[in-house]
Amino acid sequence: MSPNYTPDLHLALHTVHRATLLTKSILRFLNNSVAAETKADASPVTIADFAAQCLIITAIRAVHPSDSFVGEESAAALRSNLALREAVWALVSSASSEALTGLGEDDPVGELAVPQTMEEMLDVIDVGVGEQTARGRVWVLDPVDGTATFMKGQQYVVALALLEDGVQKVGVLAAPNLLWDASAGAGEQKIHEDLVDEEGWGVVLSAVEGEGAWVRRIEEEGFGEAVRIGVGAKEKELKELDFVEVAPGSTTLSQESHRRVAEGLGAKWPGTQLWSQQMKYVALSLGAVDVMLRIPKTKDRFTQVWDHAGGQLIFQEAGGKIRDLNGGTIDLAQGRKIQGERNFGMIATRPGYWEKISEAMKEAVADSGF
Repeated sequence: MSPNYTPDLHLALHTVHRATLLTKSILRFLNNSVAAETKADASPVTIADFAAQCLIITAIRAVHPSDSFVGEESAAALRSNLALREAVWALVSSASSEALTGLGEDDPVGELAVPQTMEEMLDVIDVGVGEQTARGRVWVLDPVDGTATFMKGQQYVVALALLEDGVQKVGVLAAPNLLWDASAGAGEQKIHEDLVDEEGWGVVLSAVEGEGAWVRRIEEEGFGEAVRIGVGAKEKELKELDFVEVAPGSTTLSQESHRRVAEGLGAKWPGTQLWSQQMKYVALSLGAVDVMLRIPKTKDRFTQVWDHAGGQLIFQEAGGKIRDLNGGTIDLAQGRKIQGERNFGMIATRPGYWEKISEAMKEAVADSGF
């Protein structure tokens, strides 16, 4: 008998909901610049990262104490910075332990656990420095994906996924600033960094392996009605495809190759520009964009598992197709990094476009030695 992942989905939705309210409240009510650190890649890390990671892991460990975690943050910066540590603790200690409503009578979640001391908070954050994703139940999380745009009040994602023996089983992506048009048909949803839900709390996308993908409006006390999403069949001419991209020049990927692929099909490049990697999966899953390319500049290029876990599952359950540049499936069982021949680059699009885009990609990188 196959495992029932509905309780895990509900738990993930509840924990991400609480993290969503926390992170967006910081945007609305706090001076973000007071508590900013700097990562190695020069993107800002705020108290939101640490507080959200702490609350997500605490809630899930209380229900599943044997599960493992792989998260982006460690508590090292907090242990060496008293002011930052106290700021995060103030948020974490004030977080509600109450469970939410809005998932139906079969929702098994009770109160969400919260840490009781500052030291427990630090220890919980460090639980997320796990290395392996291949064995057992592993939760992969990025508490704030898109910290640079988060600090500007633009699009960001609270991402959480459950892997079992390296395979995605549950994915939840909250887009707290996404202004979602529930009446928009396939391909009509508009997503832009500055098209922000100022009054509400955005939306959450979710999926369980084999059960389709869904979007819900996030409300302060719960969720709106779940609406099934699907990317649909081929609808556009190749020249009309929207290639989602970060701003030109702001990535270590080969944007010149990306441009060649798009223009080789007669399409405009860049198309919609989004900074957060998980936000790209949100846009793909809602049909707001058509193609995502990740063509590395060199063979040793890698990406982080928390930038893709959950988002890939949701897009695939919505009907999308994701493969590496050699046509192979993406392996998330290698730990914190996605790398190697099997995972060299990515093409994500609707199945109806796959072959043409793959052919254009091979032509674009023909002289690259890949």
